[in-house]
Amino acid sequence: MPRVVDRTARRSEIAAAASRVFVERGVANTSVSDIVKSAGVAQGTFYLYFATKDDVVMAVVDEMAGRMIAGITAAVDASGSTAVEKFLGLRDVLMAFDVDATAVELADFMHRPENRPLHDRMAEHFVPALIPLMESIVVQGVAEGVFNVRDPRAAAWFVLGGLQSAELSGTPVADMPAAIKAVTGFSLRALGYTAVGS
Repeated sequence: MPRVVDRTARRSEIAAAASRVFVERGVANTSVSDIVKSAGVAQGTFYLYFATKDDVVMAVVDEMAGRMIAGITAAVDASGSTAVEKFLGLRDVLMAFDVDATAVELADFMHRPENRPLHDRMAEHFVPALIPLMESIVVQGVAEGVFNVRDPRAAAWFVLGGLQSAELSGTPVADMPAAIKAVTGFSLRALGYTAVGS
């Protein structure tokens, strides 16, 4: 009886292998041959799941974005947390990914001018998922009396735009944690938060 292959699981296995090789060799220096060798599959098998190397890069990016969104959602959904604690939790999740080896390698690769379409594809998934989360933090902060804004949705755009600008302005990957910290500190003050150390 032929073995039944779980297509989703096999695709994930190949993407996980690609992620490991990207860290070891760098995205630009990784070939499809390197990926299939790491995954333990035939090259033809790779092409059953991915049309090109860029497709597997995007699968890794999508998985990473999903983990980031899940981490941010967990921070925002933390019951009993104040708006500021949730805001700082979001910051901490973003900063953690800036020291993750796969995330750093992919960020470096995606910020190259020739890879702008890959970056834009990730942003198209990531930013819309974050807007309602950030808006809910702002609404909560207004209700708690620690934020002073009239339009929570516009405030969410402002905060996320600042974070994205830090990324798109050419900030070196090694400097991103400090940039995220600076942007979130400035954003808290812009939202009306006046506690010491913000």
